[in-house]
Amino acid sequence: MVLGELGGSLARALQKMSNSTIIDENVLNECLKEITRALLQADVQFKLVRDLQMNIKNIVNLDHLAPGHNKRNIIQQAIFKELCKMLDTGEPSFMPKKGKTSVVMFVGLQGLFSLLDDACFD
Repeated sequence: MVLGELGGSLARALQKMSNSTIIDENVLNECLKEITRALLQADVQFKLVRDLQMNIKNIVNLDHLAPGHNKRNIIQQAIFKELCKMLDTGEPSFMPKKGKTSVVMFVGLQGLFSLLDDACFD
């Protein structure tokens, strides 16, 4: 349920920004406030949220963008990139060990799962 609410809040923040006629610093700050609020309500660590907000502001420097650039797309891409970076640890979270039994659970969108052992990885 939390992930659904988080996804909805993020989508609403981006939609509100997309509906704005002029994209300026105030619109960017409002969008980041809503994203920050949604992430904090979903119990994301404060430091991660603060870093995400700072990184997006560093990437999206509206003062230095050429007039022909699509500011909405640049902001959306920066937000997407930073959210992906937040979720990616950079290292594999699971590495099966040869000769040792491992149990892996795959969970899909419908809640289905299956259990496998390391015989599948040989």
